[in-house]
Amino acid sequence: MASEKHNFIISAIARKIRQDGFKVIYLDGKYQDINIKKLDIPPKIINHKPDIIGVKESTFFCIGEAKTRSDIFSKRTINQISDFVEIVRLNSENKLFIGIPLDAKDDLERLLSKLGFASDKQIKIIHIPEELLPYEEEI
Repeated sequence: MASEKHNFIISAIARKIRQDGFKVIYLDGKYQDINIKKLDIPPKIINHKPDIIGVKESTFFCIGEAKTRSDIFSKRTINQISDFVEIVRLNSENKLFIGIPLDAKDDLERLLSKLGFASDKQIKIIHIPEELLPYEEEI
């Protein structure tokens, strides 16, 4: 089950996707924070299920992925980003939105640089200030 922080980041990605003219069609998160009606869970894309998929003009699409700081350097994240970029590059109007806490900015920049995606114009990063993220106690 996704954390409250993860769900909050997904909501921020959904807002940005809409601002950029995409319509959210699939969502793996708390739909009540994003939409009145429940959206379907995204299909797998190259063995990965993204958090959000959006479309624009029935021709272009975007993928949204939320990451917490502890996710950034995981093998799963590295594979997801690499595979999602490969799919997004099928058309220059497609986008990959990655939402992260602001304190993970340097980590994500290092990872994207290591993967060769540091200056990729199709990747949009959404930084969420820590003060806005829900507080969760460690159990």
